[in-house]
Amino acid sequence: MLVEITKSQYKRLIYKLLDTLYGPKISYRWNNDLIEILSNEGDEIFYVYTKHGRARGCKKDMYVIGSTEEEINDFIPKAATRKKLFAKTVLSYVTDKTGLDIDCIEFFYPKTTRGVDHSKKYNFNVKKNKKSKM
Repeated sequence: MLVEITKSQYKRLIYKLLDTLYGPKISYRWNNDLIEILSNEGDEIFYVYTKHGRARGCKKDMYVIGSTEEEINDFIPKAATRKKLFAKTVLSYVTDKTGLDIDCIEFFYPKTTRGVDHSKKYNFNVKKNKKSKM
């Protein structure tokens, strides 16, 4: 059975999921050239690199921490996390909640090739609307 959802439905779904997992009031703290995005409980869920560790062409590059990736992948199908829409939605969620102007996202998504599970890196630049290169 094929189920189709609209972009607005997908956005609401991801927003509700992130609110449920990390709380409706996420915050951040500066740590030199690194911004740590924190959940309601104070756990680190994302890192934002402002100088070193950024992808080329990015001013603020958000990295999704491994434990956060695992929690999200437990609720969302693998195919849904490697799409541009997922990257845009997560960035807009963090921007809405913190007020930070983040332009890139980097995360690993699970992939299976010939029966072997591994992770593949996904970099996306929202401002240019395309995958970015490291």
